[in-house]
Amino acid sequence: MEKMTFQQKIKDLIGEGAYNKLDKETNNEVSLALKMPLKDEYGQDKYYKTRFVTPMLFSEFELFKEKDLTIIPTDIMHVLFKCKMFFVVKNEEEYRQRIGGSISHVDENDFAIPWSKKNLSLDELINEYLDRLETFQNEKTLMVQINSFHDYKSNHQEFFNRIFQKLNFPFVAYFDKKQLVKNYKKFEPGFKKYRLEDAKRFFCYPSIGFTSFGSNFYCYAYASAWLRTFLCLLKIAGFLKPGQIDFGSSGVEIVAPTSPVFLGTHSIGCFCWEEDKKEPWSKIPDGCLWRSFGYRGISKIWLDTRTYDGIEAFLIEYKQILDLLKNPWDSRYLTQVAPTLDILSSSTQIPDLGAKVLLIYCCLEHLFMPENVRSDNKKYIVGGINALRSDLLEWFNRLYALRCDYAHKGFIKRDDRVLGLVMESIKNVMILLKIKLNTSTVS
Repeated sequence: MEKMTFQQKIKDLIGEGAYNKLDKETNNEVSLALKMPLKDEYGQDKYYKTRFVTPMLFSEFELFKEKDLTIIPTDIMHVLFKCKMFFVVKNEEEYRQRIGGSISHVDENDFAIPWSKKNLSLDELINEYLDRLETFQNEKTLMVQINSFHDYKSNHQEFFNRIFQKLNFPFVAYFDKKQLVKNYKKFEPGFKKYRLEDAKRFFCYPSIGFTSFGSNFYCYAYASAWLRTFLCLLKIAGFLKPGQIDFGSSGVEIVAPTSPVFLGTHSIGCFCWEEDKKEPWSKIPDGCLWRSFGYRGISKIWLDTRTYDGIEAFLIEYKQILDLLKNPWDSRYLTQVAPTLDILSSSTQIPDLGAKVLLIYCCLEHLFMPENVRSDNKKYIVGGINALRSDLLEWFNRLYALRCDYAHKGFIKRDDRVLGLVMESIKNVMILLKIKLNTSTVS
């Protein structure tokens, strides 16, 4: 009996309709690539960059996850595009330019089909490279480097290990210098010498990671959602459970977050300066943990014995949000959770108190206003809060009054009352998000 190809397995799982949609979008990609001039205005070679098509394929992403596939739709398109382009170009150099300049014959992400395979048919080529995609799947740990936290001989390693054990998700942390070289030897046996500096680079020290199984593209997208969400929750928890409040005395260097990398690849994350061009669900996990409690007061997050219990309790309380990430292409995550956490974590870092108030108010608008509605904002917020937790209306009225003061007067004076209201508001938005998720689950 002839062995079933991976292509046929995929078609059987997702259906011909979904597969044909991917095939059609790939044909569009090929057409766009063929329209690209091979030289720019200066006579230099041009290389095609494929479109970011994920937003067009959310239903297919969710379908793949529901079918327990550990690849994503763009994996299929990636293979189809390079196979189809192979047969519509004139020579090998044109092929490399129109697929984006790939030079490897074996790399899963950056492969180029050897010109010697011209004797194969398109179907044979597609089957060969989709079968290869199936065999290339393995376990990977995506790492995010962490910075801007106070480190006064507290046991961060034990703290994160305990949280990850209670959450029961495959997060890992590398904060313990004493264990770093020992772990490095396990991952990279056979070296004559093991230095702490080499181990730090290997583990992107200090870092938090998430382990998953699948293709490179799948693991990067899947683990990024978990890490992004966890780090947003950690920032919010650290703001609500501060240990102490300081105003810019800790020497934080504000730089862009660095891209996550796979453990064991000896890669170093590069600075990402254009995250504000992305939607919340597509941003990289941000390991910059600094925060602000007032005007230009940027300080490091406190992670110590005073804050451990409070932060842990917060993360356990909102474990349900992480549970939702078992399918990070669920519409509730994409449209409710990711934007809400992005706004709230931004509010913990923005230096101006008035701006914090406006961000929190925008968060409530996002949670309760229908799409494309541009008026009667307060009415929708009040109605939503009244339906979920009517006892929080008194708090909202205080927040709304402060928001109006800021809008009309142009400033908010910082005092304990205002700062307390900001912290209370972030806490209450999290409560409302959790209730809304429960309500949408039931319905």
